[in-house]
Amino acid sequence: MGFIFEQEIDRILTSVRAQTIGESENITLRQLLVGPIHPALKAYFRAEVEQVLEDERTKEHRSKRFPYSLSEVISLQRQIDVLLVQHYEFTQDEFERILDEAVHFQFNYLCRPQWTLLNYVVGERRRVGMSEVERKLARCVDYRYFPELIRRYAVDRGLAEITYEEFRSLVDRIDREVLKRHTAVELAGMTRSLISFVDFCEHSPHGADHQPSLPTNAAIVFFEDKHLDEIKTRLEVERDREGRSSMTLQDLAAILGEMWVEPEPEPQSSSNEFDLPEAELSAVFHHAPDDAGSLPQTSDAQSVGVAEAMPGAGEPSGTDRTTSLRDVHELFSKVDVKRFTKSIFHKDDVAFRTALDDLNRFMVWDDASHFLDDLFVLHNIDPFSKEAVDFTDRVYARFFPG
Repeated sequence: MGFIFEQEIDRILTSVRAQTIGESENITLRQLLVGPIHPALKAYFRAEVEQVLEDERTKEHRSKRFPYSLSEVISLQRQIDVLLVQHYEFTQDEFERILDEAVHFQFNYLCRPQWTLLNYVVGERRRVGMSEVERKLARCVDYRYFPELIRRYAVDRGLAEITYEEFRSLVDRIDREVLKRHTAVELAGMTRSLISFVDFCEHSPHGADHQPSLPTNAAIVFFEDKHLDEIKTRLEVERDREGRSSMTLQDLAAILGEMWVEPEPEPQSSSNEFDLPEAELSAVFHHAPDDAGSLPQTSDAQSVGVAEAMPGAGEPSGTDRTTSLRDVHELFSKVDVKRFTKSIFHKDDVAFRTALDDLNRFMVWDDASHFLDDLFVLHNIDPFSKEAVDFTDRVYARFFPG
């Protein structure tokens, strides 16, 4: 798909190079993580380094006479691994290769997530191990409902591996559930992640109202991936007959508002092989990052986020919508807030609150722990200091309450 978005891809590659490695012969992952590049690209580079380390670990010879399985040893090994990963050094050639892969992967994933997940995670194989699936999902920063529900599905069924057919059906079902939970305005808002990626280097053309715009080709591919052929055809008309090469979120919302009809309830299947319980779906969407974002108010509706699109939105205030994970803010007392704002966030209370808001979006500890690793790097905090460990323990308690 690179040939369709060649101009956008080249601009992002050029901008990221200039803001990171430049003319240097090498660069560390730590330098990339604190650099002004898109979070999805950071996640891709981190996942690549973690894979290299894991591959090296499998080649190590370890004597059975040493107690490597001791919890203290495992804990120290994890700490060592964090340092090794952060200080991994990319050569210029390696950096160029991974950056090119990362940008192309992100464009594919944001434009056509179903196609990308199926071809990237499983490919031409008939089945794949869940450990490999998990590693590859680490690169999927946006549309968090995909990795979260795939993980839940595998855990609930105790899967060690998944077949091509099962994975394809699962991803398709997840996307259909997304569509059932969105109005036209919210559906348009789901392209915000794509717009953000195209625009993060500030190369995307802005309209007269200074709103970032989405390439029409990207919107066409996005809705084709969701098997919404009527919308795809309408957007092709906008592109070919009306000469519209790009559009803002308001433009897209207006078009969808004329066409979007919420899908009819599906008949009950005789098999529950790919069944995703309603409670699980609602919980994941409630906690997921706001992929839909928010649109400026339009003439027909005030846009809302993903959580508000879930069943129960608009219910009376007394409706019980409690969830299994506590709000991260509740884990910190006023004394804690003062202490950590000073010791970790250098007295920047806005940065502290923003970090807690970001942590609230994670459904699993692994994602939160990666966020914390990057956070400590960003603020130049020793991750093994007393304050950092204490802060980490507070967040850990959200996922594994004692």
